[in-house]
Amino acid sequence: GCSIVFLHHASKGAAMMGAGDQQQASRGSSVLVDNIRWQSYLSSMTSAEAEEWGVDDDQRRFFVRFGVSKANYGAPFADRWFRRHDGGVLKPAVLERQRKSKGVPRGEA
Repeated sequence: GCSIVFLHHASKGAAMMGAGDQQQASRGSSVLVDNIRWQSYLSSMTSAEAEEWGVDDDQRRFFVRFGVSKANYGAPFADRWFRRHDGGVLKPAVLERQRKSKGVPRGEA
Protein backbone atom coordinates (compact mmCIF):
# COMPACT_ATOMS: atom_id res chain seq x y z
CA GLY A 1 0.00 0.00 0.00
CA CYS A 2 0.98 3.56 -0.58
CA SER A 3 -0.26 6.85 0.81
CA ILE A 4 0.19 10.18 -0.93
CA VAL A 5 -0.35 13.57 0.69
CA PHE A 6 -1.53 16.16 -1.82
CA LEU A 7 -1.85 19.77 -0.66
CA HIS A 8 -4.54 21.92 -2.22
CA HIS A 9 -6.44 25.06 -1.32
CA ALA A 10 -10.09 26.00 -1.10
CA SER A 11 -11.65 28.35 -3.60
CA LYS A 12 -11.77 32.00 -2.59
CA GLY A 13 -15.56 31.96 -2.80
CA ALA A 14 -15.85 29.00 -0.41
CA ALA A 15 -13.41 30.58 2.03
CA MET A 16 -15.22 33.95 1.96
CA MET A 17 -18.60 32.26 2.56
CA GLY A 18 -17.26 30.30 5.55
CA ALA A 19 -17.52 27.01 3.65
CA GLY A 20 -13.80 26.20 3.43
CA ASP A 21 -14.39 23.13 5.57
CA GLN A 22 -16.72 21.48 3.05
CA GLN A 23 -15.61 18.55 0.90
CA GLN A 24 -16.39 20.36 -2.37
CA ALA A 25 -14.63 23.62 -1.35
CA SER A 26 -11.47 22.66 -3.26
CA ARG A 27 -10.65 24.90 -6.18
CA GLY A 28 -10.77 23.47 -9.68
CA SER A 29 -11.98 20.09 -10.90
CA SER A 30 -13.96 17.81 -8.59
CA VAL A 31 -11.97 14.80 -9.87
CA LEU A 32 -9.43 15.15 -7.05
CA VAL A 33 -12.04 15.22 -4.27
CA ASP A 34 -14.21 12.54 -5.85
CA ASN A 35 -11.37 10.01 -6.11
CA ILE A 36 -9.65 10.37 -2.75
CA ARG A 37 -10.53 8.34 0.35
CA TRP A 38 -9.61 10.92 3.00
CA GLN A 39 -9.61 14.72 3.01
CA SER A 40 -8.79 17.19 5.77
CA TYR A 41 -8.81 20.97 5.98
CA LEU A 42 -7.54 23.98 7.91
CA SER A 43 -10.04 26.82 8.20
CA SER A 44 -9.62 30.27 9.74
CA MET A 45 -11.86 31.16 12.68
CA THR A 46 -14.96 33.09 11.60
CA SER A 47 -16.57 35.91 13.60
CA ALA A 48 -19.41 33.57 14.56
CA GLU A 49 -16.97 30.91 15.77
CA ALA A 50 -15.02 33.52 17.76
CA GLU A 51 -18.23 34.48 19.53
CA GLU A 52 -19.17 30.81 20.09
CA TRP A 53 -15.76 29.99 21.60
CA GLY A 54 -15.26 33.24 23.54
CA VAL A 55 -12.34 34.55 21.48
CA ASP A 56 -11.94 38.31 21.06
CA ASP A 57 -12.46 39.37 17.45
CA ASP A 58 -8.96 40.86 17.24
CA GLN A 59 -7.49 37.50 18.37
CA ARG A 60 -9.44 35.18 16.07
CA ARG A 61 -6.89 35.52 13.25
CA PHE A 62 -4.53 33.42 15.38
CA PHE A 63 -6.87 30.40 15.43
CA VAL A 64 -7.46 27.72 12.79
CA ARG A 65 -9.71 24.68 12.85
CA PHE A 66 -8.48 21.30 11.61
CA GLY A 67 -11.05 18.76 10.55
CA VAL A 68 -11.74 15.84 8.27
CA SER A 69 -14.28 16.52 5.53
CA LYS A 70 -14.08 13.08 3.91
CA ALA A 71 -13.16 9.71 5.43
CA ASN A 72 -14.38 6.72 3.45
CA TYR A 73 -12.96 4.03 5.73
CA GLY A 74 -12.58 5.74 9.07
CA ALA A 75 -14.53 6.75 12.13
CA PRO A 76 -15.78 10.34 12.43
CA PHE A 77 -13.11 12.78 13.60
CA ALA A 78 -13.85 15.71 15.92
CA ASP A 79 -12.57 19.10 14.75
CA ARG A 80 -9.55 20.46 16.64
CA TRP A 81 -8.54 24.09 17.20
CA PHE A 82 -4.96 25.29 16.86
CA ARG A 83 -3.37 28.63 17.76
CA ARG A 84 -0.78 30.25 15.53
CA HIS A 85 2.43 31.14 17.44
CA ASP A 86 5.74 32.79 16.50
CA GLY A 87 6.97 31.70 13.10
CA GLY A 88 3.51 30.42 12.15
CA VAL A 89 3.85 27.30 14.32
CA LEU A 90 0.43 25.80 15.12
CA LYS A 91 -0.09 24.42 18.63
CA PRO A 92 -3.25 22.76 19.99
CA ALA A 93 -5.62 25.26 21.60
CA VAL A 94 -7.98 24.53 24.47
CA LEU A 95 -11.20 26.45 23.87
CA GLU A 96 -14.50 26.23 25.73
CA ARG A 97 -17.87 26.92 24.15
CA GLN A 98 -19.61 29.92 25.66
CA ARG A 99 -23.03 29.30 27.12
CA LYS A 100 -25.83 31.16 25.42
CA SER A 101 -28.26 32.78 27.79
CA LYS A 102 -31.93 32.18 27.11
CA GLY A 103 -34.45 34.90 27.79
CA VAL A 104 -33.87 37.80 30.15
CA PRO A 105 -30.76 37.72 32.37
CA ARG A 106 -31.44 37.23 36.08
CA GLY A 107 -32.12 40.39 38.01
CA GLU A 108 -33.34 42.30 34.95
CA ALA A 109 -36.94 41.10 34.82
